[in-house]
Amino acid sequence: MKLINANVRRYRSIEDGSSFSVERDVTALVGKNESGKSAVLQALYKSNPIEKKATFDIGLDYPTTKARERKNADKIQVTVLSYELEAADIAAVESHLGKGALKSTVVKVTTGYNYNASTTWDVSINDAAVVAHLTRDIELPPSDQARLKAATNAKSLLQILSSVEAQTAAATEVLATIRSWRDSRASLKAIDTLSVRRPKFVYFDDYDSMPGMVSIPDLVAKRDEETLTRSEQAVVSLLDAADVELEDFLSPESHEHLIRDSENASNSISEEVFQYWSQNQNLAVKINLIEKAEKGAVAPLDSVPLLQIRVENQRHRVTVPFDERSRGFVWFFSFLAYFSHLESESEQPLILLLDEPGINLHASAQADLLRFIDERLAPKHQVLFTTHSPFMINPHAFGRVRTVIDQDGAGTKVSSDVMYADSETSFPLHAAMGIDLAQTLFVAPDTLVVEGPSDIIYLEVLSSALEAAGREGLDPRWALAPIGGITKLPAFVTLLGANKLNIAVLADASLNDQEAVQKLRAAGKLANAGIVLISEVVGRDEADVEDILDTGFYLKLVNGAYADQLNDQPLKVADLPTGDRVTHRIASVFKERGINKGRLNHYSPAKHLLQKQNSLKIPSATLDRAELLIKRINAFLRF
Repeated sequence: MKLINANVRRYRSIEDGSSFSVERDVTALVGKNESGKSAVLQALYKSNPIEKKATFDIGLDYPTTKARERKNADKIQVTVLSYELEAADIAAVESHLGKGALKSTVVKVTTGYNYNASTTWDVSINDAAVVAHLTRDIELPPSDQARLKAATNAKSLLQILSSVEAQTAAATEVLATIRSWRDSRASLKAIDTLSVRRPKFVYFDDYDSMPGMVSIPDLVAKRDEETLTRSEQAVVSLLDAADVELEDFLSPESHEHLIRDSENASNSISEEVFQYWSQNQNLAVKINLIEKAEKGAVAPLDSVPLLQIRVENQRHRVTVPFDERSRGFVWFFSFLAYFSHLESESEQPLILLLDEPGINLHASAQADLLRFIDERLAPKHQVLFTTHSPFMINPHAFGRVRTVIDQDGAGTKVSSDVMYADSETSFPLHAAMGIDLAQTLFVAPDTLVVEGPSDIIYLEVLSSALEAAGREGLDPRWALAPIGGITKLPAFVTLLGANKLNIAVLADASLNDQEAVQKLRAAGKLANAGIVLISEVVGRDEADVEDILDTGFYLKLVNGAYADQLNDQPLKVADLPTGDRVTHRIASVFKERGINKGRLNHYSPAKHLLQKQNSLKIPSATLDRAELLIKRINAFLRF
């Protein structure tokens, strides 16, 4: 049974909603922050959740803009989901109702706020086929046999057979069969048969990652009360994979065996993770049992024994608490632990709802995640995920994209028609196309070579802001190609030049690298490539693309990107040492204060700008420098 269409309404930011088609494998919901992407997934999830406790709550979920309707909310539908039945589903129904019992292979399920009372199914039944199936072996006296022709459905057949005086074994069996159906109706029998085959929704987001340490007694209590969070359930699922019960840890004589079994489970999941995690292959997950709580430990970690999950870096021979590793790896491992158990327990395929799964992943790790979704999840389970990152969009599968927009006065709208999306919503799609073009060597007649993905984000965002202000933006004929460093420039430009392309190079480099560029040009290695030096635009000896931004504005991006590590002490301009390159000045502060282990990741602030571009006001001085830079770039176009 595959979900093929969804219509969501009257849920949080979603008012009238809109009907959108769902791909049979992967569907990507693309939209800005606060557009309602998460609300769409949550509404789908509560329609048929894997967790019984997840239900629609009128008090929390009903749109505040529709408060007048709230008293009748239990009569208002929230989701209308259309499913296409597969061969096994049809066979399951026909085993009870006979060949051809279904008029259509598409069924609809409607769910409202009162979950138990207001979930209804729309199944089209061929009553004539059902009656023919039920009466095929019945032989009655001619007068009674003739009466059977008056039966139009199972219920009327029940009435006719019940009035027959000379019952046969076949007639008695049919009577028992019909009476076993809910309300003696074939449609309800079909619904009951299909409802157990309907795939459950599984929801997972960034906040569901496993904790680094848990209390076994606390987990036991929450499991019994059915109040485990998804992050805690992920820990239990990891243990289940090793056939280990939580109570087993309360028996001191079995600790060594339990730890070994648990490590075997973590190793098994680690192996699967590293099939798709290319960022660092030298990691391993370890499990420790702690029998004495630390002095002053806060509940529930004051209740022993404690289970501690650590990650070992085999290259550096050091372990750290699980929740102190990169959040991307923590999410990846946690999801796989949680999902693997659900998958093994479920008799039916699942529908996976992943909320911003790549938000903490580097661009190349997002490519790993897409491969994981396509190769590991989608062959068996449908996947719907939300994103606003161009690196989470497969440029060769735009048909899977649905745009999500929060329209004034109309609430959240979902559409498969990309052409109706505003420029901010469609920006990740444009960027995804640009990145794909940049990665193919036959990019476009006009190619702008930049150092890395963050340069693309800054140029695209600044260009969009300039165009919105009626100023000159980056000409759409430019295809942006990140090359990953100045050392790759000669080979890259030579290869592109062999295809008779017009090439411009944005030199985001130090003084030494700029001199290297000039030497390459003098030696004829850059052919006719145009060179745009950022240092000339900002009037300094050395400059990166980040120096186009006002220092205070760039600090906002850095503070936003590293908010969880700054402990409510954001960096200020006055904190920075003197110097030309703002990234070097900030990196020195990071090193001095031990922020992010003393390293500034250039991509993180760019990603924050991409995520928050609608709420951040770009200073006019920044736009002035950006326009000057872009004009110099556009000057190299062949007109």
